[in-house]
Amino acid sequence: MKISQKSALLAGAATLALALSACGGSGSVTGSTAEAGAKAKVETNTAGILNVGTDLTYPPYDMLENGKPAGFDVEFMDAMSAELGLTPKYTDTRFAQIVAGIKADRYDVIASTLYVSSARDKEVDFVPYFQTGNSIIVKQGQPALATAQDLCGKQVGVVTATVIAKILPAAESDKCKKAGKGAITVKEFPTDPEATQALLSGQVDAQMTDAAVAKTAVEKSKGRLSLSSQQLIYPIAVGLAVQEGNAKMQKALEDGLEAMKASGKYDELLQKYNLEAVDPAVLEESLKQA
Repeated sequence: MKISQKSALLAGAATLALALSACGGSGSVTGSTAEAGAKAKVETNTAGILNVGTDLTYPPYDMLENGKPAGFDVEFMDAMSAELGLTPKYTDTRFAQIVAGIKADRYDVIASTLYVSSARDKEVDFVPYFQTGNSIIVKQGQPALATAQDLCGKQVGVVTATVIAKILPAAESDKCKKAGKGAITVKEFPTDPEATQALLSGQVDAQMTDAAVAKTAVEKSKGRLSLSSQQLIYPIAVGLAVQEGNAKMQKALEDGLEAMKASGKYDELLQKYNLEAVDPAVLEESLKQA
């Protein structure tokens, strides 16, 4: 079983609520200090150490700040390591090689915004821990655009080669036309900062991007931008991944996640990064994707 029955049940209890970098090399970075207990609750490749594979080139999820690992996944795994009585170590690995790394036993777990899919489910065992999706950003003072359908007839900035760059001008625009509205005009940019600059300069009416990325952009805009949508658009489940068949590590991570929920740390991190707990329906749909 790829995603354990317990994980599916935990997702049901957690309904509270896109192109990634694949260039560069890889190396090991010792992680932030977490309060680890005297006795580890699960066996790892190196005693007392939880080695985490992550691509530290994808802010705000995974990044380096002043030479140290930072971001949602790092904060999450620091807290998880403390629950497991382990000290975290982060092995920086480009995303294209990250699943191969866990299969080769280079690290104990992947925490790198790894989308759950049917193809990956055949290679690793998942512990779903949050869901992400997209948010809409507009200039401060503009009318709120809460859903993808609110973008009908608008010009929208997106990052080139992302899923939304395909959905908005096609399937979503088809819905617009059926509703008697104008199609969505998509303007593609190489990076999120360039799309944000286009919004600020009036080249587009709105920007759609990953929810956590959107929240960061708004916070850095010094009041010039606002987060227009409140619910995730095109949500997808994200999972921690362990080597296939490593049931002990999978269960330890599930137990650690439950402990983080009980302490309030889990909800604190989701709120901080504009993310949501996994909805069972979203998990089910994610597992249907190639």
